[in-house]
Amino acid sequence: MHTGSGHDRGVRSGPATRGQRVTAAVVGVVLGFGGAAVVDTALAGPPLEEAADFGPSGDGRTRLAVSTPTGIDAATLGVLEQLPAVDSAQRLFDGSALIAGYGITPDTVRAALPQAEVTVSVPGEVAGQAITDPYGAAYGYDLLNTGSNAYNQAAVAGADVAAPTGWQAGTGRGMVVAVVDSGMMTGHPDLAGALWTNPDEACGSADTDGDGYAGDCHGWNFYANSPDVTNAGNDNSHGTGVAGVVGARAGNGLGSAGVAPDVTIMPLVIGGGQSVDLRLGAQAIRYAADHGADVVNASWGGPGAAQILAEAIAYAGSKGVPVVAAAGNDALDRDTSMFYPASLMADTLVKVGNSTASDTVSASSAYGARSVDLFAPGHLVPTTWNDGGTRAVSGTSIAAPHVAAALALYRAHDRAATAAALVDRLLADVQPVAAFAGKSVTGGRLSLTQLGQTAAEVSYTFTGMSADPGTVAPTVVTSGSAPGGEYAVRLRLGMEHQGQVYALSQQQVTVGGVTGTTDDTGAVLFDLGTRPGPSATVAPSLELAQGRYVLTAQLVRDGADVGLASAAPLLVGVAYQAPDTGPRPGTPTPAPGGSTPAPGGPTPPSTTQPGSSTPSTPSTPAPGGSAPPSTTQPGTSTPGGTPAPGGGQPGTPAPGGSTPPSTTQPGTSTPGTPAPGGTAPSSSSPAPGGGTPAPGGSQPGSPAPGGSTPTTGAPAPGGSTPAPGGSAPGPGGQQTYPGVGPFGLTSINPTRVDTAGGTSVTVTGTAVPAGARVRVGSSAQATVTAVSATSVTFTTPARAAGTYDVYVFAPDGTSSVLAGGLTYLDGTGGVSPTPTPSPAPGTPQPGAPQPGAGGGTRPTGGGPLTGPRGERLVPSALFTTLGTSIWRLDCSRSCSGLAV
Repeated sequence: MHTGSGHDRGVRSGPATRGQRVTAAVVGVVLGFGGAAVVDTALAGPPLEEAADFGPSGDGRTRLAVSTPTGIDAATLGVLEQLPAVDSAQRLFDGSALIAGYGITPDTVRAALPQAEVTVSVPGEVAGQAITDPYGAAYGYDLLNTGSNAYNQAAVAGADVAAPTGWQAGTGRGMVVAVVDSGMMTGHPDLAGALWTNPDEACGSADTDGDGYAGDCHGWNFYANSPDVTNAGNDNSHGTGVAGVVGARAGNGLGSAGVAPDVTIMPLVIGGGQSVDLRLGAQAIRYAADHGADVVNASWGGPGAAQILAEAIAYAGSKGVPVVAAAGNDALDRDTSMFYPASLMADTLVKVGNSTASDTVSASSAYGARSVDLFAPGHLVPTTWNDGGTRAVSGTSIAAPHVAAALALYRAHDRAATAAALVDRLLADVQPVAAFAGKSVTGGRLSLTQLGQTAAEVSYTFTGMSADPGTVAPTVVTSGSAPGGEYAVRLRLGMEHQGQVYALSQQQVTVGGVTGTTDDTGAVLFDLGTRPGPSATVAPSLELAQGRYVLTAQLVRDGADVGLASAAPLLVGVAYQAPDTGPRPGTPTPAPGGSTPAPGGPTPPSTTQPGSSTPSTPSTPAPGGSAPPSTTQPGTSTPGGTPAPGGGQPGTPAPGGSTPPSTTQPGTSTPGTPAPGGTAPSSSSPAPGGGTPAPGGSQPGSPAPGGSTPTTGAPAPGGSTPAPGGSAPGPGGQQTYPGVGPFGLTSINPTRVDTAGGTSVTVTGTAVPAGARVRVGSSAQATVTAVSATSVTFTTPARAAGTYDVYVFAPDGTSSVLAGGLTYLDGTGGVSPTPTPSPAPGTPQPGAPQPGAGGGTRPTGGGPLTGPRGERLVPSALFTTLGTSIWRLDCSRSCSGLAV
């Protein structure tokens, strides 16, 4: 069945039963080359002079928020305006006022209003929500359309999903979106920290959670029946692109940003390249619902397997999990042309068409007045690609994840809603657009404006968040537009231990003379009484020892939570450390595309196919001109834009006009040719230069699951690059560093270890802390066997193949990080595991209780821990989802915290 429009490239499925295996119709876009259907090159923004900074921070004035139980009336505002130190006073929509001036103090304000109950707080200035990532700023019209930031298409200001407005209500932290697709480049730098980790099963060969999928620590590859969610050996560019639309990280100076830039992504593989299996799609949907996904994205479809897909979607809905499906790229009416799952009718299923930057229906998009629920941007959207770079991609496959990510934001705001209620809320908030009337159920485009406006219901300001050990008394000021009622505040307290934040249980907290004790979630509730609105000042007092803590606040009105909670770091006897945004000492500079060569090592091979030529595109400089920044590998082209041998764009005509067969995707057909028996994973069209791997090969520069640095084509630290076709180097190697972090770490030996774990590794430094603990990657604790002032020796935990950062922690939570410190190699393929040295008597063994920092203990399983001073610490999903982002907040004076 042909699914493309005149500019789509139909593809042919391999041998399979009709309706079981389907293929992706990749959308091509005419760019003025004689009407030929082509795709877009790697994005390259216009060359700009880089700004050194953004000027001074603030204007030197003090700003105070002033509120009273009855609101600030005109007379009260006049009094504030007349204060000698006040330059300006303005009334805000929530009934409070904001005053600014030099030298004003809360006491000055209270003295001027002696007859009123006055709350005065420092509101705290934070950077406004903006899209600062390079391709997001240049071409991210889908997130925020300025009318001039769309790639190779006309744009209309406001034709976007209003992502920055939606982010006021949260950015998806703690939510899980299952991307059921062709796999994901888990080591893509713009997806760092996004990969889901199964809380019930570690990587390895054991099925500890009893779900029948051994080692499904980051999801499952149903296509290969293995834990390899990168889908090594199959092209995972489609899944990687979809994942980027959902959750590419924002504000990291890389690529673009996802609609939910702090969400967690659960990659579930049901195909490879441009082919997926519908029945496996149904199986993956059920897996996602059973393993904690909040939303499922299905950017694919076909003419069969309707019944099993319907059952899977109904099952997910019963678990509170909505499913989002791409409408298809065949430009047909879904009301009459069946395409599953998009043609199914279920109140927990959302079907999405593809819109352009000018709010029109994309030429290739399916539509349907009864079957397609809404439209979302999906035409030439910048997103992640499986070479570590960014591409402009088109298709309903790209429109759908905008909606899936949006549903994750809605879910974060209303965790008790049913899946159907969540879908109804999202569809009720769409922006009506004339071009979509009669083409969709809602006649509109996805918009997060209404969701973002709910953030105005309540906001938080934290002060006094840095203190000496002993009695600690932070202040939380709440304000907003929520109506009056019976108010309470729920405070939660977390404590960092061994690099992870746990709920601090059985901790006494006093507010307004009333003392409560935190439960095993770290929570304690205090009544605030009947109030006309959410404005209040809460000043908890508690006894805390030295360490890093997290305080969260959540207003409750008439027994229901108001908006989102907010979390802020509480530093006790520990100084704030600004995040290190530059390369760490001793860290090799990554080559574009993601692979990190060793010092002096060769450049990894290009991801482009040999023998093809490069069309003249906007990213190719004119002769003699300067080339704009590019995401392509260095060395792939010669000056003037001529491809070097082996370089060039895949899929483009070779000199003479014929297209080499090797440049097309395996199983694809010529433009306009139907794919027999199959249809598209409503796929997306990559920009030219996507870099199709050789059949059966993996993308150069793609890391193994969980890795932070690719292992293919990149030498392990201190090692050499394996010869083509040879096996990877065995365990061994040593890497030196010029004194990293507060502990002055200088070396790690060995650097190459076995995935089975059990290798003894020593890290040296100039000031290794007593009681040091070690973590490999984001989650795996190592067993420390010896510590001195100049070294720490540990036994590696089991991990999947890949390269991981190594964290060394002090008991107070201070840490030093060796970037890419350990490379895990599979014990098969000629690599022998490193023998585990015999531990000294009394050495903790893997799986046995481990000493906690400063003498605490860690029991086996997921139960409470004993902290270094006897604290009761309980594993907490809420605190775990904060990751390291919580420590980037400087709340020493004032901050608004992170929405959770």
